[in-house]
Amino acid sequence: MTTMLLIKSTLLLILASSFTGCQMYTPGGNPFFNGPGSAATYQSTEEFPKTVTIIDTRSGERVFVMEIPVGEKLVLDFIEDSGNNTVLTPDLMSWELFPNEVKYGPLSNSLTVPNRWSRRLDVTMRESSEYANPRIDRPLSVDEVNDQPDWWTAEGGKHDNADPVNGYDP
Repeated sequence: MTTMLLIKSTLLLILASSFTGCQMYTPGGNPFFNGPGSAATYQSTEEFPKTVTIIDTRSGERVFVMEIPVGEKLVLDFIEDSGNNTVLTPDLMSWELFPNEVKYGPLSNSLTVPNRWSRRLDVTMRESSEYANPRIDRPLSVDEVNDQPDWWTAEGGKHDNADPVNGYDP
């Protein structure tokens, strides 16, 4: 009886830890499935806005430059031997910009790049005076001019006689 209970609780613990470990796109990588072949995540915050540059070390050419917008993160995944030229660009880089809240999703952009021995990835920090753009789907506030009722403007308008509860409209 206790052996069966121990097996069930162990399986439940493994299952629960695998669900919490499904946050694939986090800076530092996934603690359960991180490895040399996994995707790399570079997060840009207001304190540390980042620019990612990939340089071909054979020619010094900048192959890819991305100034990651504040409040977003760049996810890069390199796939070996999937490029279009076996000598110059043998690898394929898949990438995507995600909002910082997104933990996983498809990488829909791609670019052929030099192999791992011929490319360098530079991450630099820009001036920290940037701010994140407000989210489009954020809750609206009546503090913005366009969201105020007509009667609030200088021209005036029809005033609805709502009966607010505790200072707020129901």
